[in-house]
Amino acid sequence: MDPTDTAAAAEAVVGGDAGHLARLFAMSPDLLAAAGFDGMLKLFNDAWETQLGWSREELGAKPYLDLVHPDDRAETRAQIARLAQGETIAEYVCRLMCKDGAIRWMAWSGGPGDEAFYIVGRDVSDRLAMEHELAQRAERLANTNAELQDFAYTASHDLSEPLRMVASFLGLLERRTGDALDDKAREYLHQASDGALRMRHLIDDLLLYSRVANEAPRREQVDLRALVDDVLGVLGPAIEQERAQVVVQDLPVLEAEPTQLAQLLQNLIGNAVKFHPPDRPPTVTVTARRTIGACVVTVADDGIGIPETDQERIFAMFTRLHGRDEYAGTGIGLAICRRIAERHGGRIYVESGVGAGSAFHTLLPDTPAAPGTPEGR
Repeated sequence: MDPTDTAAAAEAVVGGDAGHLARLFAMSPDLLAAAGFDGMLKLFNDAWETQLGWSREELGAKPYLDLVHPDDRAETRAQIARLAQGETIAEYVCRLMCKDGAIRWMAWSGGPGDEAFYIVGRDVSDRLAMEHELAQRAERLANTNAELQDFAYTASHDLSEPLRMVASFLGLLERRTGDALDDKAREYLHQASDGALRMRHLIDDLLLYSRVANEAPRREQVDLRALVDDVLGVLGPAIEQERAQVVVQDLPVLEAEPTQLAQLLQNLIGNAVKFHPPDRPPTVTVTARRTIGACVVTVADDGIGIPETDQERIFAMFTRLHGRDEYAGTGIGLAICRRIAERHGGRIYVESGVGAGSAFHTLLPDTPAAPGTPEGR
């Protein structure tokens, strides 16, 4: 049928001044129809022909349920029954069969009428195929991440014991033969011991990262001030060595996993104590503020600062901006902090400038988002 004929038929149905509506009915790429409760299409636009391949005559003579995939007909009858009872359908997805044997997924919305119900169908085959592909990729990615985390934990755990043995024998060798070795041999021994110690720290951090990644936080009410005091006790030797001043302002009680939050604070405060100019002892400030539905914990310092171009990548695994001869570390600490924040449904970010210090902000929601999903900034 010519589109103008379809438009005329639509105008006859809606009546009156309906020229614009009739044109929209004829030109719409969606499947529009008035479907009778007797099982036949009363009025439909040209999209039925162009998308399904059936002629207008075939569509007019064929019960519309015959177009529905056999596996979807029972549910489709149930949806039609809802329309017959005066309900409105927001979205119902089923499969339609094309004349050439192809299958199209259609999303329908509909409303009731006196002798017919009115439906709009949109082809969502591509959308559903893309969603299915994305779901498969997400599942593969999740499985790969889980395997990598298991590998990191297993490898780190299995390396711990032989490395402990190496470190013990190096210490024993130094104690027994240190006086008999020349300066060069003692230097080699010292470098081997130092390498074993750094490897030990790396393995410990990998194990910690793996635990944080795999264990969902068990949230409880945490006195943040008491937690910070405990962390400062652990960091006492480093604070004293660097002659650091740590200022702790009034801190609230918040909901978090205390062990993980303590680890986050220990990493942030420890970094703030460590990364300062050699000619000036650092000042570190720990604050917190309530915001809508969350608490933001901030660890700020007056240290060397971070270039803007590096402020995102410092949270990646093994990222180091300085050589080990300048500042010790494994490059995993901030990655652990980010993972802890994300496991709490929050996020961590930094404000910094070279030579102007850094402020690390950790947002912890009162009601956590989905595990491992950071809230949008």
